[in-house]
Amino acid sequence: MTKYLTIALLLFANITFAQSEKYYVTFIKGQAKIKKTSKLIKIGDILLPTDAILFKDQTGKVSCISPGKGRFDITAQKTKLSPSGELLAVLKSNLLPATTTYHLSTRSLTFDGYDPKAYFQSPATNNRILLISNETLPIIPSYKLDQQNFFFIQYTLNGKLITKKIDQNEKGLVFNPLLFNDDPQTNVMLCYQYMVAGEPKSISIAEFIPVTVNKDDLFRELKIIKAHIGDNKKILKEAVTAHIFDNYGKLGQDQIDKMIL
Repeated sequence: MTKYLTIALLLFANITFAQSEKYYVTFIKGQAKIKKTSKLIKIGDILLPTDAILFKDQTGKVSCISPGKGRFDITAQKTKLSPSGELLAVLKSNLLPATTTYHLSTRSLTFDGYDPKAYFQSPATNNRILLISNETLPIIPSYKLDQQNFFFIQYTLNGKLITKKIDQNEKGLVFNPLLFNDDPQTNVMLCYQYMVAGEPKSISIAEFIPVTVNKDDLFRELKIIKAHIGDNKKILKEAVTAHIFDNYGKLGQDQIDKMIL
């Protein structure tokens, strides 16, 4: 009798523990909803291990964080079509720990901007570069910025070469969302025009994949991570960096530091 009672108590404890586990949604790619309620999943939602998620297509992804356990991903790529043709994933069976780490170089005490040749290359993210809309990206002073000296992008869309000038101020580049309003799903070339003896010259700087995000939307995601990652600043910085690099692309250390202050 005592043996069966012990087993029953252990099973009850495991069920209670599983139900008490909570996963806070920090990122969503595509469309995903809870099967039981048919409600779309949103940033900040709480998921339970027993929740079943329906993805709209195989590009879908949900990232989340669990206090004391860390960051996790659940992707539609790991699911199989159900008999009814749905991409169904039960959280507890499909959660994958997000364990990728990224190493940022130590910022100089005399930081005065990024070198675009280095900044717009990122093998770790397959050259995906995160551009925060309407925020200044500091550029080193050796690149003069005025009406005759400026950066621009080029890419091919439907067989046509598209050229667009990047907004700028005295500190650096400002990426207006309208710069990518036709949503190029390919690499773009960053170029620079400068003047030599009164004649305009241009050079190609780097090829990259632009990923744009609204600052407030990104802050909302990072706020959730900060609330559940703990008080260790090193772990927080690593988690924020990995979240950004995994789900968006490369972002400079100076910008990341400002995000987690």
